[in-house]
Amino acid sequence: MEIYQRVADFISRERLLEPGQQLIVGVSGGPDSLCLLDCLYRLGYQVLVAHLDHQLRPDSTEEARFVQQVAQSYGLESLVGRADIVGSSGSLEEKARFTRYRFLARSAKERGFHHIATGHTADDQVETILMHFLRGAGPSGLRGMLPLTRMDDWVGIPEAEGMILIRPLLEITRDQTQAHCAAIGLEPKEDMSNLDMSFTRNRLRHQLIPLLETYNPGIRRVLRRTGKVMAGEAELVAHLVTDRWASIIHSRGESVLALDVPLFLEQPVALQRALLREVIARLRPSLRDIGFEIIEDAIKFIAKSKRGNRLTIVGELEMLHCAEEVLLQDPGASIEFQHYPQLLSVKEETISVPGQFQLAYGWTLETASTQLASTTRAELMTETSGRVVAFDERSIGAPLSLRPLVPGDRIRLLGMEGRTKVSDLLVNHHIPKPARSRWPLVVSGDHVLWVVGLRMSHDARITEATQKVTVIRLKRPQGSDK
Repeated sequence: MEIYQRVADFISRERLLEPGQQLIVGVSGGPDSLCLLDCLYRLGYQVLVAHLDHQLRPDSTEEARFVQQVAQSYGLESLVGRADIVGSSGSLEEKARFTRYRFLARSAKERGFHHIATGHTADDQVETILMHFLRGAGPSGLRGMLPLTRMDDWVGIPEAEGMILIRPLLEITRDQTQAHCAAIGLEPKEDMSNLDMSFTRNRLRHQLIPLLETYNPGIRRVLRRTGKVMAGEAELVAHLVTDRWASIIHSRGESVLALDVPLFLEQPVALQRALLREVIARLRPSLRDIGFEIIEDAIKFIAKSKRGNRLTIVGELEMLHCAEEVLLQDPGASIEFQHYPQLLSVKEETISVPGQFQLAYGWTLETASTQLASTTRAELMTETSGRVVAFDERSIGAPLSLRPLVPGDRIRLLGMEGRTKVSDLLVNHHIPKPARSRWPLVVSGDHVLWVVGLRMSHDARITEATQKVTVIRLKRPQGSDK
């Protein structure tokens, strides 16, 4: 039969299976899964039939028995599982889907198989693309279902690790699966829930798509073609994400990823969206199909928010703006502030000049004493980026030391009259409260000379009379310099 050749060609072209490979086939008893079972069996694959009874309808037990009988007629072993999903929270449609895939993954793992086949057809593909379009998806959503999906990151299904889900019938229509079953003498069981209009997919199938066909009789073909175009676009973007990932995205501990804001904002907006989607998906696989508006809001947050601001993504993840980085993490997580200079100890410690002082998370302070050359005087008389300061050694007085903030600390900012509370300065720079208690201050006696990385004191400034200076450089952890 022609359908056997078409399925064989599709499997070969998409590299879904090796000849004679073992696999689990999910069989509901409907025409699509029965057609899939027959094709894979006739093409010489070692098939194990799996059926999950959701116990949602009175005739579900009869359907399970029917699947067992069909498997037996082929001389195949069958596995039947049962699930009780009534009463648990969430969409019934999604709960049924989740429990079905968990059953298939567990069955495959128990038998040492690595491939699972489902009977999704070209019509299912059309419905999926249309559902994603109505939700507002990008290329990765509008491409629809892939012929092959690696299940490693499927949330809530640890058994899925190492499993591969294949869909060999994506180019076969529902009419063709029904015709094939009739031709080989199989009488599928009709799932009456497919007529339940409370399910979105059923409304698309029975109402919206027939309506669209009055505008364009070839709408199914058009949507499948759109899916193929979007698949190519998504593949290109995925390659770009892989290429840019290491330079823009950095790990900041378990379940925390940091996004380099300047480099991120240099990327084309399509790549920004793809990078952000991938970051979210790696931290929360359940959010892999997150909506367009949420991604756009997150990009605006990255571009326009101030340090210390937070944004929660559908209650699952939190974004924390840290000026040059944005962290993505669990909401309310206790963060290790690798992106900020932090003291290892709350004790006051003397700073050697010249020398190096170790801070937390790989940050360091390097000190040096040098004669001030005329060529560098003008440059050092104005405050630098905040990472390098130079003090007039005659103005320093007592030896330099490093300590955290204490109540009452004030600093006369460079070029300013009066003194500012250091605590207010940290707030004004949007330093998150948990990071303020170990923020390093360079002091001389009771005088705060430098709020490290932020502002220095007017009292230790370089003047025209300065001859010798102490230079202190703040260095980021190795490999994270901007």
